[in-house]
Amino acid sequence: MTDIDPESRPGAAGYDLADQVCEELRRAGLPAYVERPGVPRQPGVWVEVNDEGEYAGGVYIRWSAPELAETGLQAVTVLQNPAAPEWKRYTEVVVLMQTALIGILRLAGFSVVRAEEVDDVAKGDMYVHAGTPS
Repeated sequence: MTDIDPESRPGAAGYDLADQVCEELRRAGLPAYVERPGVPRQPGVWVEVNDEGEYAGGVYIRWSAPELAETGLQAVTVLQNPAAPEWKRYTEVVVLMQTALIGILRLAGFSVVRAEEVDDVAKGDMYVHAGTPS
């Protein structure tokens, strides 16, 4: 099977937006990456292009802290304690980062909202609408 270069697909404008978002987040000192097939995830901000449906051309943004997430998940699954302090810490960091990322991107002129406003299963993510910042 041959991989198709994401930039050659019809939703290439979404990849342009994703690159702009990453560039702005890097300018603010945050590691940011566009999610692409075959590229392993790293800690930092992951930007995923939405190339289908009503909101095609926009991007989802997700804060990734794998080490913190793993510790939290282990506390919940091993200890069978959904109120474990490790899990609480992870979820609070995600909320803090979500707020910070929205603020940074809005300050740069992007139209960004909590993703659950456009997709009720994307809790914890952010969504940048298609279009360029003003």
